[in-house]
Amino acid sequence: MSTPLQTVKARFGSKEELVNKLSAIIERDANESDKALAERLLRVPNSKLLTLFDRATTVKEKFGSREALAEAVTRLRAGDSKDATAFAGTRALTTGRLLDMHKALTRKAKAAK
Repeated sequence: MSTPLQTVKARFGSKEELVNKLSAIIERDANESDKALAERLLRVPNSKLLTLFDRATTVKEKFGSREALAEAVTRLRAGDSKDATAFAGTRALTTGRLLDMHKALTRKAKAAK
């Protein structure tokens, strides 16, 4: 088993490369510049950066955006209803929590069939 530093070097070459790729795909505040985001991410541990990168790529590949993921979770929870308050509450959850909920609700829906 490799350390997070070894994993970063094997997959991306350096922490800076990982930060560059991650800053291109994660959603951030509209008033935060690319430089400020990169500086902030460089202070984050390698293990957390790897987790963020994996989550961000999963969301982008499977759903396209975090909003689409939140919509999918809301539909699974409420059964295709377009309840605005349920969507707002779901949208407030973290990306990791949304991914976990989608996985669990999808598994539950398959088992019910």
